[in-house]
Amino acid sequence: MAEDQPLSQRIQDAGVLLDILDHLPTSIFAKDENLRFVYSNDAHCAMIGQPESTLLGQSDADFYPAREAADFLARDRQVIEQGVTIEVEETATGSSGITIPVLTRKTRMMTADGKRYLIGTNTNLTELRKREEQHRALAQTVPVGVWQVDETGVTTFANPRFMAYLGVDTDELPNTDVAAMLGGARQDFPGIASKFETDLMSSTGDQRRVLVISSGWLSLSSDGLRSAIVSVVDISEMTQLKRVNDEISRLNRELADNMAKLKDAQDEILRRSRMAQLGHLTATVAHEIRNPLGAVRTAAYLLERKLKDKNLGVEAQFLRISNGITRCDNIISQLLDFSRSRALQTEEIAVDEWLARLVSEEAEKLPAAVTIECNFGLGGVSASIDTARLSRVFINLVSNASEAMVGKGDDPSKFVVPEPRISVTSRLAQRGIEICVEDNGPGMTPEILAKVVEPLFTTKNFGTGLGLSAADKILRDHHGGLDIKSSPGEGACFTAWFPLRQPISEVA
Repeated sequence: MAEDQPLSQRIQDAGVLLDILDHLPTSIFAKDENLRFVYSNDAHCAMIGQPESTLLGQSDADFYPAREAADFLARDRQVIEQGVTIEVEETATGSSGITIPVLTRKTRMMTADGKRYLIGTNTNLTELRKREEQHRALAQTVPVGVWQVDETGVTTFANPRFMAYLGVDTDELPNTDVAAMLGGARQDFPGIASKFETDLMSSTGDQRRVLVISSGWLSLSSDGLRSAIVSVVDISEMTQLKRVNDEISRLNRELADNMAKLKDAQDEILRRSRMAQLGHLTATVAHEIRNPLGAVRTAAYLLERKLKDKNLGVEAQFLRISNGITRCDNIISQLLDFSRSRALQTEEIAVDEWLARLVSEEAEKLPAAVTIECNFGLGGVSASIDTARLSRVFINLVSNASEAMVGKGDDPSKFVVPEPRISVTSRLAQRGIEICVEDNGPGMTPEILAKVVEPLFTTKNFGTGLGLSAADKILRDHHGGLDIKSSPGEGACFTAWFPLRQPISEVA
């Protein structure tokens, strides 16, 4: 710290420095000319097993056995009196009685007023040696050749993989010109950091393509000699491994594709099976119900004419008969429509104008409590669609949304939400036209959402379970689809989408 700084600032800076030293993981201590402790950081106190308050003013003789203390003090006097720096491995026994190997470094520091101090550090060698053993064991087992050589050309380490690459044993290694085998004519190898590929011919005649990486000369020891660490990677093995991995990846992709095709085929078989069952059911219903249903309609009509204006109070009963017949007829029509497969009857039409008319007509049939909001964003965009069939899609989506919120709409106490609202939005997307019908109703659980488009599945006590199935089929016939998003209590959003144009081969 600068001598011209204010005393308060110098004291503050010294306090900060001591706080830093106290928290370093390395053991640090200082002694005066009489070799008594004047400073000990937390790590040094922990190693000796004494707090700083006990250490200060004491010497090594107060804490270590006599023989150890004598050795410590003799080296300390050499540092204080001769100004030499000493680095030595010692064994230190603290007050706990545990003896540990340490690497001690001591040097002398002179202050401006001529006072001499000894500054020392201790490094616990137990952990360092453990790490060294771990690193050596790792180097012995890694699938990479490792070679360490000093500046005199003497090999200080070579792992088994490296020896196998050279094709020599431990006794033959000193007589082998390893640098020439790896570096060829390179004069700078291994002293300069480098990375290159070369063909390595072993003493047994095996040849392999290898990647050689040299660290260049590094100061790795205290004897003054530098060493280089060279890694050798067998590229031919890596190439073979990459070829195997590529083949496995290809087979996995093929397997995934085949699994997807199998699932699609299973889904199609299941769908066709259901369609076949539904077709059989439809034929039965049409034959067994529609003909007698026509007779009931005719009989009811004739009875109504005969009893009209006779004030018998049977008008409500005739209305119920008429509504029941209409409902049964609609169910039969839905079954027939769902089971049939016919070509699209398309026409070019401005979608927003057609959708606006459709929603307006349907809104008049809904309970007055239901509000419909329209956000048409297609402008004048037109598309080639079967308007009759797509009309049934959106009529079904709007009526389903209304029924989910208010049921039949004749009892406000049974409304699911106080302000039932339906929004119809159209937009142009990358895949074609998207029309969203969204409500603020009760939403659906994941279990219901997974089954909602399956034929004959319904949660209504008055539904057929064919509305959404038919809508999904009509959209798929238009090469589009139906996306559904819903969570309990958060309403539902049905997004119908289809391309602007239909394949000519599928248009009647």
